[in-house]
Amino acid sequence: MKNTFHLKVKGAEIFDYFIAVLLQDVLAYTGRTVTPAQLKAGFTYQKNISNNPKKPRIASVRLTEYSYPQHYAVVYTRENLRRTAVYDVIEEARGSRFIITQQTEKQVRGEDGKLVWKVIDPADKEKQPSLMMRLRMMAAARQIRRTVKRPAVV
Repeated sequence: MKNTFHLKVKGAEIFDYFIAVLLQDVLAYTGRTVTPAQLKAGFTYQKNISNNPKKPRIASVRLTEYSYPQHYAVVYTRENLRRTAVYDVIEEARGSRFIITQQTEKQVRGEDGKLVWKVIDPADKEKQPSLMMRLRMMAAARQIRRTVKRPAVV
């Protein structure tokens, strides 16, 4: 699934915001404080992705690609499910384009009995973002505009 958002903020600001969210996630689940300079391909941590505290579902989160300030990719893996999320930021004349591409795969047995990954939600289909996703992106853009340091007017 591929979602594209056009935001009236600079590309580096979008990237910094989502990297800050990732770093807060790492702190919340591991207790480790990580700086953006420490992020690189191969960085991994464990995360509970369940909303039910009685039934935790632990996923391994691995940063597979990282190119500041325009691209990063993360793979979430648990038991027999794997989701790849790729985030791209493209600077434009009046803001930026933020593209989220996700692909979900499920582990199944092939005809020969071996375990293989089968794509159940391909990354190549462009899809209208859900209302919740659009609201999250609007909130993120507002938050970015609020936190950007503006020069003082004298």
